[in-house]
Amino acid sequence: LLAWQPEYAVRLVENLIYGPTIEKAANGRLVQMIGAASTLDALATLVQSAITAALSEASAAGLAALEEKAAHSSECLELLASVPPLADIIRYGEARKIETQRLAGLLERLVIEGAIALPYAARDLDAQAAAALMAALRKADEAIRLVEPDEHVLDAWRNGLAAVLDSSRSTALVAGCAAHLLYEAGHLSAEATAGLLAKRLSPGTPVIDAAAFFEGFFSGAGQRLIYDEGLRGAVDSWLASLDEDAFVAHLPLLRRVFSNLDSMERRRLIEAVLGRRASLPAGLTPAPDGGEAWRRHFGLLGKLLTGELNHG
Repeated sequence: LLAWQPEYAVRLVENLIYGPTIEKAANGRLVQMIGAASTLDALATLVQSAITAALSEASAAGLAALEEKAAHSSECLELLASVPPLADIIRYGEARKIETQRLAGLLERLVIEGAIALPYAARDLDAQAAAALMAALRKADEAIRLVEPDEHVLDAWRNGLAAVLDSSRSTALVAGCAAHLLYEAGHLSAEATAGLLAKRLSPGTPVIDAAAFFEGFFSGAGQRLIYDEGLRGAVDSWLASLDEDAFVAHLPLLRRVFSNLDSMERRRLIEAVLGRRASLPAGLTPAPDGGEAWRRHFGLLGKLLTGELNHG
């Protein structure tokens, strides 16, 4: 709902110091905010606002500031947090072609630099810092898949995730998240992932580290356990190995991980644990390349919705 508020008139007058028209004032105000921005992710968000609003002066200033700051930044969390707003502009924005090309090059650079910094950023984190890095990882990975960059960029990103997983100093929560992202990307096979979970959740692993790895892997992806017998078996073995006190202590963790499942998914998970598998409807068989088939399907659907593909 749009509605005029009387105080808007006062705010318009106050912002006349930035320019005599709304467009010039908006440009001036954003340029000032860009100059005051201290982090990459804040700059990226301001650039997104400027380009979306078609404010050319602020867009140019923001891109220049973003490129300069990116050249001197090695803070992994900032690098990763700047990726989603730029990806949104490239995928859905109204940027001119030259700006899109410039942004795409900058985005690739940020992804590669973030991937290089990631193994070091994941070391020896406290709970709050680990949760922040995990959230940034998931959002950055989603943005990277959205823009579908060149293969060398994807390789750099996956290598960064793999380095986190391989390092003995990586915080367990972040390592679990990295393992899940590699699994979803097809970089880890189902068999290798099941083996990894069995190792990371084994009785020889401290319970607190096993729980953190479990949360990092399954947070937001608990429905995987419904369909993946290998993963489900590894988790079941871990839970069975816990004594009563440890199991009760980790019930809040299990509730968090499975809170995103609806009632139907929870019922199907219970049935899978009890060995009661639901069969596929008659006439349907699982496709051996289901992931690739769906990607092709959505690619065609996107072209159809944007008018690139003729209906006939």
